[in-house]
Amino acid sequence: MPLYRVVVGETNCYLLQGDGGTVLVDAGPRGGSARIIAAAKTAGVRPEDVRLILVTHGHLDHYGAASQVKAWCGAPVAAYRTEPAFSQDKRNALPPAQTLRGSTVRWLYLLFSPLLPFVPLEADLLLDDGADLSPYGVKARAILVPGHSPGSLAVVTAGGEVLVGDFLVNYAVPSQPIYLSDQEAWQQSYERLQALKPRTVYVGHGEPFPGSKLDHIYPARCQMRWWVR
Repeated sequence: MPLYRVVVGETNCYLLQGDGGTVLVDAGPRGGSARIIAAAKTAGVRPEDVRLILVTHGHLDHYGAASQVKAWCGAPVAAYRTEPAFSQDKRNALPPAQTLRGSTVRWLYLLFSPLLPFVPLEADLLLDDGADLSPYGVKARAILVPGHSPGSLAVVTAGGEVLVGDFLVNYAVPSQPIYLSDQEAWQQSYERLQALKPRTVYVGHGEPFPGSKLDHIYPARCQMRWWVR
């Protein structure tokens, strides 16, 4: 199944092409729609080919451009059923951090967040764990992997790829994200991903990596780029 990565700012978005259509996994931050549309055209994806915009979780750098991309292609925006409500609280935009620098950034954000513009996630479709994506043209399913956010989704394809959003990060080495809403939930989700034995893991920030590297995921402090969400 062809898969195209589109880097928008610090965020990876993915065009997942199937026999019956294309699913866009994450829409990137505000102002990023032009980059996604240009990449889709380069990949030969027409507006009518995009059947679904799937948001992996309710953080603005992953859904900020969703409404603009939707205006271009007309596809519905989908997320796990709890994420639109989760995104409405500004405090959830940066969950508790696992590093000192991350905690400093979070407290500064909480201090100044009342002054920052903010638009919560709006979803046309609310997905459940295990949602079948074949009605949207791709042989894949969306599974719940809470930890970074309570309603984080990963997309698992029939070919053995898994797109995990911010569940993992890979700049220097595959590692935990700096910001975790629930450490215990993350561990359980990690074990679920390991059991899938994916061929390739595609992350929301950084480079894809072989599924075999899931056997050793580094702590968040091993990231070289500490500001990533």
